[in-house]
Amino acid sequence: MRIERGLTLEQLTEQAGLSKSALDDYEADQFMDIGHHAIIKLAKFYGVTADYLLGLSETKSRPNADPASLRLSDETVDLLKNRQVDHALLCELAAHSNFVKLVANQSLVENISAMQIQNCRKVPAGRA
Repeated sequence: MRIERGLTLEQLTEQAGLSKSALDDYEADQFMDIGHHAIIKLAKFYGVTADYLLGLSETKSRPNADPASLRLSDETVDLLKNRQVDHALLCELAAHSNFVKLVANQSLVENISAMQIQNCRKVPAGRA
């Protein structure tokens, strides 16, 4: 994230209020233990969750999003919870700049779905 923001290690040291040697060790994965104060400072500085910094979540800024606010069906929640759908791929698709256009064009989505169903029905016996 430091590099994405175009910061040098010295600039991060100054702006985040952590020592250069500690930050250098964190980036090089040469640390045995990172203190909670450093995690909190870095999370606040970058505007991300501590879980994101620790690699426990891919969600940068919404750690406690209410599932009900997402308006997902029970079936969709089950698919995601049971890892039947690659959530990383789903996130990539949803974040794509043309995703909203695709979903907004309901007739296109319905036509593609119908074609896929027809293709599945055409699979010769014994090849499914």
